[in-house]
Amino acid sequence: MASKKSLPISGTLTVMVIVVVLVPSAMLDETAVFRDTFMKKCVGYPEDKNTCKATLAIFEEAYVGKDKTAVTEESYNTLFDKTPFKHPCGKTMFWSGTYELASRFTQKRDNFYNVGDTLLGHVLTGMAWCGKAGSKETFTDNCADVFPNPVLSFWLKISVKFAQYACDDSYVMLDGEKDQPYYTGTVLDTHEVPNLQTNRLKSFTAILVVNKETGTKCNKESLKNLSNILKGKKINYACKEVTRSIKNCF
Repeated sequence: MASKKSLPISGTLTVMVIVVVLVPSAMLDETAVFRDTFMKKCVGYPEDKNTCKATLAIFEEAYVGKDKTAVTEESYNTLFDKTPFKHPCGKTMFWSGTYELASRFTQKRDNFYNVGDTLLGHVLTGMAWCGKAGSKETFTDNCADVFPNPVLSFWLKISVKFAQYACDDSYVMLDGEKDQPYYTGTVLDTHEVPNLQTNRLKSFTAILVVNKETGTKCNKESLKNLSNILKGKKINYACKEVTRSIKNCF
């Protein structure tokens, strides 16, 4: 934007000075910036550009024009119906308390996939979004300061769908140095393990990341709880300790 100021010189000559105020692009059009980022990450996944446009439109239907607390997990049903997972379901890798390590592992071994390796997980990692009743805009500030909210609801929903999709042999990477590697109340506990499907999944292996292998970390009480839950689902359970280098994980 610009404003004009008149500066008199010697009482006879007036010079017009234009003061230019630079406005950050995010302030000019927050919605456009969000859409541009979404599209760049989507096309880079890679996916067909036309598919990305359609995916963005369906995604926006979940939250645009709605107050933050009105966006629940169910709000994303259509998005996941229209954007199914395409990775091999037998190479699913869950994680809890080991995000960075699990992400590095799946990036180096492209035959394993965590939720952030899926199209929607890849695109929306690190992003925030929300709408407002009566508005067609996308906002990116203070979107997760209430519960429920569009961001959390999305990640809980994708976690459920990711678990339901898993088949054959799947794995979970846990921090073996914690007293409770399988901690009650985590997304793994509340949304992923409960949604593992008996008719799809044969085995579920806990990979305990430890500083030094001792052969005793798999005996922790929380892991026994995990084993019992899987036993109830008729899914075979196994546990394995690996050091943080995870060079010999598989």
